[in-house]
Formats: sequence, C-alpha cells, structure tokens
Amino acid sequence: MAIFDSNSLLLAFEMLLFGVLGLGVETAFTAITDYKNDPKRHLFGYSSLWYIPLYALTPLFFHFTGAYLFGLPLLIRGAVYTVVIFTAEYLGMLLLRWLLSSSPSEESYFQSRWNVHGLIRLDFAPAWFALGLALELIYRFLN
Repeated sequence: MAIFDSNSLLLAFEMLLFGVLGLGVETAFTAITDYKNDPKRHLFGYSSLWYIPLYALTPLFFHFTGAYLFGLPLLIRGAVYTVVIFTAEYLGMLLLRWLLSSSPSEESYFQSRWNVHGLIRLDFAPAWFALGLALELIYRFLN
C-alpha cells in the first residue's frame, strides 16, 4: 500500500505550483503597478515568501468549490473569486501583522486611498477578478 496516492501527489504538486506561481505573478504585478514611481524604469517587482501558504491554498479552494462554481456564469465566478481573494488577503495579512507586527505589503498599501486597514487595496479588484479566472483555467487544465 502506497503512502501517497496519485490524488495526494497531484494536490501537493498543485499547491507547490500555485505557491510559486503566486510569487511570480505578484512580483510581475508589483513591477507594473510601481513602474510610475521608478525613475529608472527597471520594473523591479517584489513579494514575500510569507505569501506562499496563501497562494498554495488556491487548489484546495477549487477542489472543494469547483463543483458549485464552475457551472456559474463567468461574471459571477469572477466576482466570487474577487471576494474570496480579498477575504484571504485580508485575513492572511492580518495574521502576518499579528505574527510580525506588520504585514509585508502594509507600508505600500497605506499609501493608497483605496486601502482597507492597510491589509487590502480595493483598487486591485479588477486584477483579482482576472487573476481568479486565470487561476481557475490553470486548475481546470491540470485536472
């Protein structure tokens, strides 16, 4: 009898993949959104390894909710993903604030008038809408 079946290995692979993918996407996103503040236009992006567990939860979310969500219209799914991403980000950053005395993105988030307690930025909603749908596409391709 195998310790890990193929479903467990696939889930572990997906969690690792989405964790790394999340870091890459966030690094590219911050490079693009901070472009106007970089006088040399080097497109430096940034993220934090603390975010990997948040990104790694994505396949679990789709695994447990996909049967209910995947049949819904695109706009509804995108809206649900936006709310879920905001909720996960808010709670994750709140936990990091509690553990580290500040969340890694807090300083830059407070600079935006669209921030909520320095933990999320509402002006990122269109990006989270698109990201949620893109992550769904990747998840469905893998499964």
